[in-house]
Amino acid sequence: MSFDSDPIITKLRSGLLPVDISDGADELKRKGQRGASVLMPLVMRDEWHVILTQRPQTMPSHAGQIAFPGGKREAGETALDAALRETEEEVGLRAVDISVIGRLPSFNAVSDYRVTPFVGIVNSAATIIPDDHEVDDVFETPLSFVMNAQNHKARDIFFEGKNHRLYDMPYNSPDGTYRNIWGMTAMMMYRLYQRSYLGVFETEY
Repeated sequence: MSFDSDPIITKLRSGLLPVDISDGADELKRKGQRGASVLMPLVMRDEWHVILTQRPQTMPSHAGQIAFPGGKREAGETALDAALRETEEEVGLRAVDISVIGRLPSFNAVSDYRVTPFVGIVNSAATIIPDDHEVDDVFETPLSFVMNAQNHKARDIFFEGKNHRLYDMPYNSPDGTYRNIWGMTAMMMYRLYQRSYLGVFETEY
């Protein structure tokens, strides 16, 4: 899969870090913290789409939330290994069908994880097979929707003594299904928008 001349992929690459991590950005920063990785999967249909999952309501944590495939790193895994393994386990997409084009800065999640997000292009012919135990639904949202500032709904919260501005991305699917993309998932896409579309590169994560 080569999309080197695609203007959208070129724009995204301008805000992404190299796939290989050489600066220790994914190293744990807090006592008791654990490493985790996610994959932001992109697929070309009539236009670029982002593949997202919805977690079952029965999950012990983050029930019902919209998420990227991902999870905690196992012993001996690299951040990328974990992202690709979790993607195959959750939605059946194999590493051979994914071309990873870069990553976003690792960050400290509220849930005591140090998360490293990768961005990858999925073969449009690949079959998505959700794991019923971890995924209630898989859906696709146009990249143009989540990269449009008009669809970023600001929400202010107060956490750990500081005010924080978050952005939600409520989305109505063509079939009429309403989904509120929020939390860590929305903020990773917002960070990609900041870096690739606005050229805003924060230094603290």
